[in-house]
Amino acid sequence: MLVARRYGVRVYSLKDSGELRTLLKVHKRLPDMRLGEVLLDEQLINSQQLDIALSDQKGSGATGKRHLGQILVEHGLVTVEQLNIALAKKLAIPYVRLDKFEVDVDVLSLIPSDIALKYRAVPLTIIDGVLIIAMANPLDQSALSNLRFNCKISIDAVMSSTKDIQKALEKYYSQYEEEEALEDLKMDPVQEQHPAESIQNIEEEAQKKPIVRLLNAIVLQAVMRGASDINIRPEKDRVNVYYRVDGKMQYVRTLSRNILRPLVSRVKITGQMDIAERRLPQDGHARVMRGNRQIDLRLSVIPTVNGESVVIRVLDKEVGFRPLSQLGLREQELQIINRLITRPHGMFLITGPTGAGKSTTLYAILNEVKKRSPHILTVEDPVEYDMEGVEQVQISIAKGYTFAHALRHFLRHDPDVIMVGEIRDEETAHIAGKAAMTGHLVFSTLHTNDAPSTITRLVDMGIAPYLLSSGLLGVMAQRLVRVNCEQCKAEEVIDPHVRESLSLEPHEVFFRGAGCYKCHYTGYSGRNTVVELLNVTPEISEMIMDERSSREIGARARQQGMQSLRENALELARKGITSIEEVYALAAD
Repeated sequence: MLVARRYGVRVYSLKDSGELRTLLKVHKRLPDMRLGEVLLDEQLINSQQLDIALSDQKGSGATGKRHLGQILVEHGLVTVEQLNIALAKKLAIPYVRLDKFEVDVDVLSLIPSDIALKYRAVPLTIIDGVLIIAMANPLDQSALSNLRFNCKISIDAVMSSTKDIQKALEKYYSQYEEEEALEDLKMDPVQEQHPAESIQNIEEEAQKKPIVRLLNAIVLQAVMRGASDINIRPEKDRVNVYYRVDGKMQYVRTLSRNILRPLVSRVKITGQMDIAERRLPQDGHARVMRGNRQIDLRLSVIPTVNGESVVIRVLDKEVGFRPLSQLGLREQELQIINRLITRPHGMFLITGPTGAGKSTTLYAILNEVKKRSPHILTVEDPVEYDMEGVEQVQISIAKGYTFAHALRHFLRHDPDVIMVGEIRDEETAHIAGKAAMTGHLVFSTLHTNDAPSTITRLVDMGIAPYLLSSGLLGVMAQRLVRVNCEQCKAEEVIDPHVRESLSLEPHEVFFRGAGCYKCHYTGYSGRNTVVELLNVTPEISEMIMDERSSREIGARARQQGMQSLRENALELARKGITSIEEVYALAAD
């Protein structure tokens, strides 16, 4: 049993029910203390702040006396979690970490998944006939009463963080639901449908509870692992499920072949597609809620010789909407970007291959720009995330509504800032360049390998060098590298030829995740942005005007402080953030 302190309160990291039983025996109620005294004792507030809150409480009058904790949270003096931890100390409720606690499947079955998710309760173990559960707020008597009523068992609660509760619910109930659904499908076999089968029969199979639970569990597991895509791929004798996590495809499980048709039909129903159409590709969209999190799903179904293949793109706003400061950029790069995006007009481009994180960076930049309350128009294919306060337009190639068409109308719609999802052709490049020269701030992406070659590419697309030299603010080429798992990070063994190719010193030590349960034995958890930021200084502007080569422009930019993608990645490796394995893969790209 490991003991740490969080906001001055003992926090217990337990492994099993035996340690929890021991903790509950020794964890006795402390001498009675008022909540304000506990908060003062833990130095979460000072006496002046407490006096103000107490005065506010007394002044509630006819509106009813409010709890001191509620007032402190409203004033921003403490967080809800700090308040709950202080209450836990006052009432002698153990505060338990769940990251290493293994829950028995038999205990999970005592609380139905919908009830557990509704009340944010994780069953841990049974001690002396009492079910011990973890909650972020174990003082919620209404939730406890409803749990006891629904589960028909005595319940006591310990406290855990909201983050631990969320992770545990996703970890246990998604796996549990998946296994339960598969067991139900074995008990009630799904027959392989034939082409002539009626739409009604196909829909009935797709609406069966085990199929619904299976798809929900697959999606929930993907969200829990931080997957960007779910692949359901048919083979001749089976169906394989994969998740794309941190840019890499991970095998998850194999399903029976006879599950494919109803599972694909369920995906089609969810995405409002035609379940009778099996010969043509179809796209759909769905939205799911997990707690307070809104998660958008982009669904794609295509026919293959082995059956219909499904890819589900998971668009989680918690992942997709990240502040610019949390993308992993160096301080000097952040300063340059923040300076460029406050300019009244000009064009800033982000370049790189598909999957390099360009859209995430664009949204982060727009969030910064949005603080000044300009009129922002975006044209995207497709619109990945809804942004409040931004007018977003989705193109439609089938209807002839392209990026260029949208941009022409944008210039008559009084925008201050324009975001173009991608510059794909000469016409779009020309209009974007013209907009940057006529008082608009333009952001867009382009598929080029590095920052200096972007200038050559734009000239080839028809933008005159004199327009580029005065309208281009900067270009940022970027990639994503996987971040070492902190839980299992160990010294990395590096092949001699890798050291030589990357010009590493023999004595330099680097790190890589060895693989553990937390990172699903990949050694990595999350990704970090690697960038090459070309700031168009007056000197670089003159070189563009003189039509100097990308090699010459890149050399001069490096003299002015620009790091190459490889140099930036190596700096992250030297800090232990990523591995040489990732740097070598990027350098070989």
